[in-house]
Amino acid sequence: MAKRSDTPPAQQGKRPPSRMATLVTGVALGAVWGSLMWLVFELAGRESGPRGWAYLAISMAMIGGGVAAIFGAGSARRRGERVSPRLPFGRRDRDR
Repeated sequence: MAKRSDTPPAQQGKRPPSRMATLVTGVALGAVWGSLMWLVFELAGRESGPRGWAYLAISMAMIGGGVAAIFGAGSARRRGERVSPRLPFGRRDRDR
């Protein structure tokens, strides 16, 4: 008689998402959101033109990239990856 287990088998070959893909997705979503905000402002009568669109799209893209980087670092940390860089000084200097 075989053992019965309630736990599902581990998925083989499933790779975590690429950090660069996460960052590019955040930047793209931010740029799209900035473009939508510009469109709403234009329809409301602001008339800022292409310079206003560039300002909003680039600003929101930078914010989206920063948020994606923070979430990407958090998920990498949960997977056990090292997030911070190795520095030549640190804990071993504290023992002295």
